[in-house]
Amino acid sequence: MRTKASGDPARRPIGVFVLDDQEIVRRGVRGLLDAEPDIRVIGEAGTAATALTQIPALRPDVAVLDVRLPDGDGVSVCREVRSQIPGVACLMFTALGNPYGRDSLGQMRSESGSERVPATRLRKLAIVTEAA
Repeated sequence: MRTKASGDPARRPIGVFVLDDQEIVRRGVRGLLDAEPDIRVIGEAGTAATALTQIPALRPDVAVLDVRLPDGDGVSVCREVRSQIPGVACLMFTALGNPYGRDSLGQMRSESGSERVPATRLRKLAIVTEAA
């Protein structure tokens, strides 16, 4: 199990998996995260089905998941991944408001122990680091 990132080169980087159906978004998130010395994007997918195959195989520390996908949703991906690998932290993001309503996201937060954090550009790196 990895420890919190500290900039210590002896520590393993935080492994991150990115799921979003828009390639331009995946590239942007990858670029932002790969620029950090203690974070490494180890995989990405554009569909829920692909993510559900790749995440268990790659075993990232953090999965950054888009809420809405053409073949499913990030909430379901998070639940399935965490049922297989409970140590994976899921960070949900979306350009939309709350597409599932308070009840669905509230239930997911209570099940996963997560909290809703507004992900401004300046806080994204801190959130990924804290999630790991």
